[in-house]
Amino acid sequence: MRRIAIMTAALLLWMTGLSQAQTVSSTETGPRWSDWPNTDTVFKPTAYASRADWEKRREWLRGQVRFAAGLDPEPPRTPLNAKIFGRIEGDGYTIEKAYFESMPGVLVCGNLYRPRNASGKRPAVACPHGHWAKGRITHEERGSIPARCITLAKLGAVVFAYDMVGYNDSGKQLDHRAAGWSEPANALWGFSMLGMQTWNGTRVIDFLQSLPDVDPRRIGVTGASGGGTQTFIL
Repeated sequence: MRRIAIMTAALLLWMTGLSQAQTVSSTETGPRWSDWPNTDTVFKPTAYASRADWEKRREWLRGQVRFAAGLDPEPPRTPLNAKIFGRIEGDGYTIEKAYFESMPGVLVCGNLYRPRNASGKRPAVACPHGHWAKGRITHEERGSIPARCITLAKLGAVVFAYDMVGYNDSGKQLDHRAAGWSEPANALWGFSMLGMQTWNGTRVIDFLQSLPDVDPRRIGVTGASGGGTQTFIL
């Protein structure tokens, strides 16, 4: 009986201490964590007093992206050596295969969509894809890269849907996942995957601006998922 009484007293003391610890913890940490962002938090974009203030911030952000990607300074913009071939004509649009060199020996491949029988210089759209098994040729009920590009072409834009690093034709040269970039062969390029992908996208814009039917002042980018990330990075 004496042993049971001692154990009971010890248990009560432990429970009392636990209750006090929980009370103290709740009291101390409640206010500390209450103002953290959560799913109910309304985020407001930063307001700038003037266009000059925003442009200053924009340049700072661009510098941060370049530095993080290993593109500060940028590598030289070598000849693209672009090839366009295999034209297919559709209802109000055409599709061609295209590739160019973002740097010597690195090919960026894709499909070039154009409005059919259009005249004059057209706006252009770079179209990076997301993390989908079929990359730029993904055509599913929930989403279709070709449908997006055809729609934009029929609206009058020149569109280039191109491979992200390690997808489709690019997969024959480079790995997509970060682990693959630790391989000696990939390390020889001297880039991270972020740097290589961002540089490829930068040269996509150069490629579009070089086309005779494109207005170089009107270039846009659109994408979803990983392609959305590339959109705001570019």
